[in-house]
Amino acid sequence: MLRAAVRLSLVVLVAGPALVVTAPPCGACACTPRPPKKLFREADAAFVGSVVGQQAIDQTTTVQTFAVRSVFKGPLGATVNVIAPIGSGGGDTCGVLFGAGEVAVILHRLGDGWTTDVCSRITVARLAAVGPTPVPPSPEPSGSPAATGPPPAEGASGRLGWPAVVVGLLLGVAAIAAALSLGGRRVRARGSTSAEPAEVSGSPPDGPPPDPPGPSD
Repeated sequence: MLRAAVRLSLVVLVAGPALVVTAPPCGACACTPRPPKKLFREADAAFVGSVVGQQAIDQTTTVQTFAVRSVFKGPLGATVNVIAPIGSGGGDTCGVLFGAGEVAVILHRLGDGWTTDVCSRITVARLAAVGPTPVPPSPEPSGSPAATGPPPAEGASGRLGWPAVVVGLLLGVAAIAAALSLGGRRVRARGSTSAEPAEVSGSPPDGPPPDPPGPSD
């Protein structure tokens, strides 16, 4: 009995530290295993590139800037900013920050930006195996499309739009109204001029009136 107790004590002393070292932390990120094909299918974008900059937004948020070399999925430019919910003060246990060297990154939309996590890690070789032939990044930075005006209406090339037509009609109406007004003034002026001689012709002649005829014999 005493020997059995001693043996049990020795087992606890030897195995105890190993159990403490290998046990995962309570707040570790729990990832559901996903094959590379599913990772790529559920991604909003995917690329191969390297970190060229890093900026701490606050104690739990960091933004890493990547130089994009090859685009496997999504609208990505020559550089892309990836938001990581992790920093000097801790953060999300699923957040991930990449080190130096070329890496493959699976991206997910976060508002107007991009993010990724530990559960979306993939190697360059596996991304190349499950993705299509990569293409070069677009000239514009990711998330900053070139400012363009509204597209022209179909069939509007070489033709006047409806605002020009409306303005032309208004100018035409104004011109017609002005012509009618001017014509009416001229008619009234002519009528007034022709009435003045009639009044003159009806006035008595200058000089004394003629003598009345005398009595007949």
